[in-house]
Amino acid sequence: MARISTYTSDTTVEASDKLLGSNADGSTKNFSIQDIATFFKNTNAAGISGQIPYVYYNAAFGGLSGRPTGSITLANTDASTGFSTLTTVKISKFPHGASSKTAVNFINEFLYQRVIIVDFTDMNKFGVYTVMAVAQDSDETNFYDLTLRYVSGNGGIVSGQYYSLGFYTGAQDKNFTFSQGSAATTWTVAHYLNKFPSVTVKLSNGKIGQACITHQDKNNLTIEFSGANSGTAYLN
Repeated sequence: MARISTYTSDTTVEASDKLLGSNADGSTKNFSIQDIATFFKNTNAAGISGQIPYVYYNAAFGGLSGRPTGSITLANTDASTGFSTLTTVKISKFPHGASSKTAVNFINEFLYQRVIIVDFTDMNKFGVYTVMAVAQDSDETNFYDLTLRYVSGNGGIVSGQYYSLGFYTGAQDKNFTFSQGSAATTWTVAHYLNKFPSVTVKLSNGKIGQACITHQDKNNLTIEFSGANSGTAYLN
């Protein structure tokens, strides 16, 4: 084999280009740029902050005997599940590709925050949610259950595909819309915005409603009228 310095430099890097190196077992192998890029995305080996890499599996666990470390899992057996239908997911406390360092503290920060689950290979496939609850699984203590409220998204989550889970950076100014279908003098609103939002009420007759707003805490409030009304409350 000639000295490496004698080879022509290639300044145009393509996904199909290959690098020569040693495999974990000591054997010499070719590694494609595309495969290396995929490894970095699937394991977050580049260290991008604010996201946890996971592989998603349905209840079949990709043919494995148990729930894999570094995974997001659902209880159903569907090969693909729409992001808009997700209400709970079980996530590993270990990011995909990690077996010693957990993300427990980071996961607990998701409570009442907006998060995004996004496909590593297609950014147009994603789901944005408000996390309503975070709880450690009492039987499988390496996993945590997230209770989700869907906000927006596109497409579905596919078994065997890789995803990132992290804070939704477009959600600094969070808002919530509450609909009251039947007329009532008191509307009880659980918004989970983790703040004391301003409230605008639009009655079913199209007029702006006058009401007394009482904040129980940063996630719950009541809207009280002198008479029974139906309509929509916009919280910002």
